[in-house]
Amino acid sequence: MVYCPSCGERNREGSRFCRNCGTLLEEKPLKSRFMSGDFRESTVKRELQRKEFSDARKEGFEWDTALRGALVLVILMVILGRIFGFMGAIAALMVSVIYVLSSSRRKSQSLMIVLVALVMAATASALFSI
Repeated sequence: MVYCPSCGERNREGSRFCRNCGTLLEEKPLKSRFMSGDFRESTVKRELQRKEFSDARKEGFEWDTALRGALVLVILMVILGRIFGFMGAIAALMVSVIYVLSSSRRKSQSLMIVLVALVMAATASALFSI
């Protein structure tokens, strides 16, 4: 069997063109291409690896979103809190919550991400005495 480097379709041995997409199939067998150093990973395999990576990323908790939300909150609290006082801190909190809710990929975890971001921001504020 010969596999198409473009779409991954199985073709009969000796086929010159892919029966699915029409791509010219290499005439060298896989073993001789590997031995000569002319072996390249197919684009189909790379796309499958990217899809598996993005699926695995979607399964876990979104620590990156929570951290970015905490950073937004701390930075805005410092800036707006110094200028507008308590109302600036409330505005910073609202902007941070809206940011986290809009950027979370899994909406079922949004509330938990907001809570983690608030805890991170409170910890950073206490640690650096902001």
